[in-house]
Amino acid sequence: MNFQDVYTLEQALNLAPLPRLNTAEDRAEHAERHRRLLVAQEDKRVMADWRQRHPEDVAYEQAYWARRREEDTQRRRASRLDRRRRKALANAQSDLVAAGGRSFFTSNDEQWLDIWLSTSDDTAEDDSGDDDSDLE
Repeated sequence: MNFQDVYTLEQALNLAPLPRLNTAEDRAEHAERHRRLLVAQEDKRVMADWRQRHPEDVAYEQAYWARRREEDTQRRRASRLDRRRRKALANAQSDLVAAGGRSFFTSNDEQWLDIWLSTSDDTAEDDSGDDDSDLE
């Protein structure tokens, strides 16, 4: 052992890093990860080969996802427009009541909650809108 100021084996063992134990479980885990890596690499190669042999499938898939993105965008736009309309109606009713008028909403109508709707346009293009993150 090459420790300058160590005089006993016990002191050297305390300073040296612990040995790596290679158990059967470690070897099995390593083999499983290696198999998964090989499968992933082969899958990548086969998909590249498929794309070369069947360009019409690739074009169909790209068109499908473009259509889905457009439909999602239209759905998000319609949802935002509906929220804006509902919020404007609720705000108008609130202003009417504040001015001493009478609302056509009942006192326990859920439409009063539309006053608190978020109507911001700051959604990302790739936002799927599934997580309701635009409701605050």
